[in-house]
Amino acid sequence: MMRKWMSLVAMAAMLSLVGCGDDDGDGMTDVMEDGGGETSDMEMPDPEDMGGEEADMGGEESDMGMMMSCELTMCGDACVDTDTDPANCGDCGTECGTDEVCSEGACEAECAAGLADCDAACVDVTTDTANCGDCGTACETGESCLDGLCGCPDGGEVCGGACTDTNTDPANCGSCGTACGSDERCLGGACGSDCGDLTECGGVCTDTTTDSANCGDCGTVCPSDQACEAGDCVAPSCDRGETNCDGSCVTTLTDPANCGSCGNACAGDEVCSFGTCQADCGLRQTNCDGVCTNTNFDAANCGSCGMECTEGERCFRGTCRTGGPGLP
Repeated sequence: MMRKWMSLVAMAAMLSLVGCGDDDGDGMTDVMEDGGGETSDMEMPDPEDMGGEEADMGGEESDMGMMMSCELTMCGDACVDTDTDPANCGDCGTECGTDEVCSEGACEAECAAGLADCDAACVDVTTDTANCGDCGTACETGESCLDGLCGCPDGGEVCGGACTDTNTDPANCGSCGTACGSDERCLGGACGSDCGDLTECGGVCTDTTTDSANCGDCGTVCPSDQACEAGDCVAPSCDRGETNCDGSCVTTLTDPANCGSCGNACAGDEVCSFGTCQADCGLRQTNCDGVCTNTNFDAANCGSCGMECTEGERCFRGTCRTGGPGLP
């Protein structure tokens, strides 16, 4: 579109100069008569063509937006994972053979240990949101794949495409879309007048003893390599994914005594699933002594409750394994 506007400006400038240099005022007529062929050959911009260029520019902006949002590799106009894509394995355009798979960025005869063959792409079904737990099982927008189960990494559930804690979210209190009044707070999944033993931070009831975004006080954020324990940002004393509750490392995603947060105990007939007290365990979860777990990948309950893998083994699709290629 810019080129067409420049053509218009150039033509207008030429005609202006001819008119100014002709004292008898017939310069314009002379140009039209003598150079009529040339003038008639000069095409005016077609509005539809201009619109097309604008549309093309819009498409380019869309492509630019995709490039900026792609956290993997742009191959042409597609965002791909060159570690797993058999059509772009290791690099754009490197295509694996019909009897090969793309495993860790290289075309191989079979997948590396712990990876599953999903249409020639070797993926980790314990973490892949497009193949969570099994090939083709995709998580909803906003969910993560955690040990082969779709859910929210910090507990709660997906409301409107984003993870939230329905125990404390005043816009989704107890369930998605259940909003508390303007003067109410959400505590334990119920709207009330205050936050009880918790602290109100920005209208949300918060446990400042463990919340790394509000540690000790609202707005105090712990560095990424630290955890919030007893209201202080410190080197984590528990493994990744665990929370220190009164000196004990627990998984608040599944612990019925500390479900979602320390001290939030589920009722006797409830279980803790993804940090929320529920009547039953979620999809593809098994109740093992009151704890919801995925027996496909739980080394302490591999295949069934109580079936524990030995040291050095890992649980993959309900079987204790020491290595070897990924399952088909």
